[in-house]
Order: sequence, then C-alpha cells, then structure tokens
Amino acid sequence: MLKCEIWSQSFFEDSGRKSSRTWLVLLIFTLALLLLSIWGLDLSGRDSPRVAGIAREMAVTSDYLIPRLNGENFLEYPSLGYWPVALTLSISKNLPDFFAFLPMVLLGTGTVLITYLIGKKLAGERIGLMAGFILSTMPAFITYHRHCRVDPALLFFIALSLYGFVAGYQASRKRFLFIALFYLGMAGAFLSKGIIGVAIPAATAVVFLITQKDFGAIRKLLLGPGILFFLVPIFLWVGSVWWFEGPDIIKEVIRQSLWRFLSPSADHAKPFYYYFTRVFIAPMPWTLLFLVLLWYRWGPTHSREPVLHGSLLRFALAWSVIVFVGLSLASAKRTLYLGPIFPPFSLLAALGWDRIREKFPRVKHSEGYGLVVIFLLITGTNLLFIIPSERNESLRPVFEVVSSQRTNGPVYLVNPSEAIRGVSFFYLGKRMPVVNVQDLLLGRFQDWPGTTLVIDSYREDSQLSSSLLSKGYRVILQKKFGKDEVCVYSNSP
Repeated sequence: MLKCEIWSQSFFEDSGRKSSRTWLVLLIFTLALLLLSIWGLDLSGRDSPRVAGIAREMAVTSDYLIPRLNGENFLEYPSLGYWPVALTLSISKNLPDFFAFLPMVLLGTGTVLITYLIGKKLAGERIGLMAGFILSTMPAFITYHRHCRVDPALLFFIALSLYGFVAGYQASRKRFLFIALFYLGMAGAFLSKGIIGVAIPAATAVVFLITQKDFGAIRKLLLGPGILFFLVPIFLWVGSVWWFEGPDIIKEVIRQSLWRFLSPSADHAKPFYYYFTRVFIAPMPWTLLFLVLLWYRWGPTHSREPVLHGSLLRFALAWSVIVFVGLSLASAKRTLYLGPIFPPFSLLAALGWDRIREKFPRVKHSEGYGLVVIFLLITGTNLLFIIPSERNESLRPVFEVVSSQRTNGPVYLVNPSEAIRGVSFFYLGKRMPVVNVQDLLLGRFQDWPGTTLVIDSYREDSQLSSSLLSKGYRVILQKKFGKDEVCVYSNSP
C-alpha cells in the first residue's frame, strides 16, 4: 500500500521507490474516474446507440469483418473500432448498458498510461506523470470516453503508434521492435477509423524529425522493412473482405473516408475556422497551463538559455499542429474530432505546470490534495448532474415496453434513425423490419395481432393516427429523444 507521505510531500518525483509506485496511483485514479463517469449510464444520444447496436450485431452473428446496422452494411469506417465493444458484449446475451461503455474506459485508461510513457521517454518520469494526471482530469477527455464510439479506439492506437516512434527513436537496442509498434499502432488506427489514423502519426513523426534535422531518419522510417507491420494487417483485412464480400465494400470504405475529408456536402461540414476557438476551449481548464508555457518560453521575460525538455516540446507541438491543421482542412468537423489533440496538449500543459513548480516551490506540497479535490468535483458533477440528465433521454424504456408485450406479432421500425436501428438490435438482439409512414397508411406490412410499431421522429399526424386507431392500434409509450419523440403503437389486447 502506498504511504500517506505520497500525498503530503511533493507528489511528482523523478527518483526513489515512491516514483516507481506513483504510476500505479495514476492507473487506479484514471480507472476509477472513468468508471464512475459511466456508472448507471444508459444508451442515449446519436452515436452510442448506433455503435452499440453494430457491436451487438457483431457479437450475435459472430461476423467481425463487416460492420452492419440492423442487417445493412454500415461502411463509414472499417471494423476494428467496434471490436472492443463487440468482444465485451459476446460474454452474455443480456448484459446491461454498462458493458457497452466499459471498453471505452479501458481504452481511455490505456491512452493515459501511453501518454505518461511518452512524457517519461522524452522528459523524465515527473513530466510523464504530470501529463497523465492532466489528461485523466480533462473534462473533454472524460466525455470522450463516456460514450460508445469508435473514436477512443482511434485515439488509443494513435497514441500507441507515436509511443512506438518515440521509444524507437531514442532506443539504442531493440529499436526495430518499437518501430514495429509504430506501424502496428498506425494499422490499428486505420482499421478503426480510416485514413486519419495513418495521417496523424505518420505526419507527426515526419514533422518532428524535420525539427530535429534528422532527414536520414525520415527515409529509414518510411522506406524501412518495418512498414510491413503496417501493410500486413491492412492487406489481411482487405483480402478477407474481398474474398467474402467482393471489392465493392473496400471501395465504399475508401470513398466514405475521402468524402468526409474532401466534400463540402459531407455530414457535419463546417468552415475551415471552426476549430480556431474550440481547440483552446475543449482542453479547459488546462489551457491555462499551456498559456503559462507560452509565456515562459516565448514571452518578453523568457531567457536565452537552452530549452528544457526541448524534444518533448517539439514533439508535442508537432503532434498538436498536425491534428489542428488536418482537422481544419477536412470538410466534416465536430468538437468530438479534436480527441487526438488531447494527449499532446496534456504534455504541453505538464511542461507549463513544471515551470510553475520551479517558480513557486510551495505548490509541490499541495499537488496530491489538489488531485483529490479534482477527483471529487468531477465525480460529483457526473453522478449528480450529467448522468441523470442523459438518462432522461435513454432509449431503454422504449424497448423495455416493446419487450414487455410478450406477443408473437412482428415489431416494425418506422422511419428509424441510425440510433433507433442500432439500439433496437442492442436491446432486442435481432434485426427488425423497417417500414415508412406510407407503408403504414397503405397497409404494406404484416398487420397481425400483437404487432408493435416503433415510430421515430414522431409528429402528430391526424391521418396516421386515425388509420392506426381504425386498425385497433393504441399508443403505449411516447418518449422524448433529443428534439424528437419516439412513439410505440401496439394492437395487442
């Protein structure tokens, strides 16, 4: 057990037994913080139900090759990003929503530990620990990992890839193993979310080597035999998909990835300046430490002495700039997509906090207590306010009502969104037939006794209501979901 002195004395140290154990505190701290952020959470929003449904369909059908949403191919991304959730859900047929979020927690914890290792490699253990704790307490990072999405897998593999690069660049022995990790991580990122998973780590490594004026290393990195560790997993996936499904699916995945980057009509298309303010708002409150670093490094009072931890500064800046520029050039933009900038930002914030520690040594003795306060504030906010608010928009009650009908009649999804398609498979465990309102009015569905209709984006429609009432249907549930309503009709006695 860790001694109490770890909290009352300076929390971050570079040597001694306390230092060798503090990373365990980082692990437990991050895991507890992220677990409590999903405690009692149900599927809500637009992304989580869709991704959870795709993953549940993978688990039920044992088809991990092609993502499918209620039986239809869903080819925005390759399949690896869904695997962590699918493998967890394969444990049992009736797992609570918590297990859909659990892989996100584990991936987030892994990303924090990798960030710690990068900081340790480039600037020592103290800086690495600071970066790890800063990242784990970044509200946007916690939010990023408390929804069921493929983005946490993308971020984990990007961080893993760049750790392999950093460790390989500094290693005197076993360098090839770390370079292999660089390429394997990049392959994992690509198979999680497409081209962006290759662009960020590759461009970051090249830009960093340019700042180091090590041009020979660029040639070795991009043309060396290690690239096989990237190509082999990609070719295995492409070959398997081609063999079982044909080439059209590969073409569609590539088209979707390029379309989101290049097309002005892509979903979530925004102007190029969309991230100019959000890049500073998203990492709050730790943006202040980044500003401190800028002041001490480039302000009017900065010294001309050699830059302390210069390699980490250049690497983190290269990583941040690549993410910012790349995302700004892409057509599709959401604040969510800023996730890959959080680890390098935490590394830069750690350098800012290190300068404060040097300037005001007394703050060293309050670091541990400060982390306890931050932990309690974040956990209390999640448990008392955020989770109850999100549970109000949970779709679980809708499909509990559908399941409770206990009839042999069919269940139809009417004008379903991607969220409804996904969450229906997640809760019911099977594919549901889809119809539209016109089908209901014209009777183009099996109107058997015990039929249930789940109508998405429900609007009061006198013609539809009259038609359903005349056929013996009654409303058994209306549930608010975002700006829309989901309405359940049934003709069961």
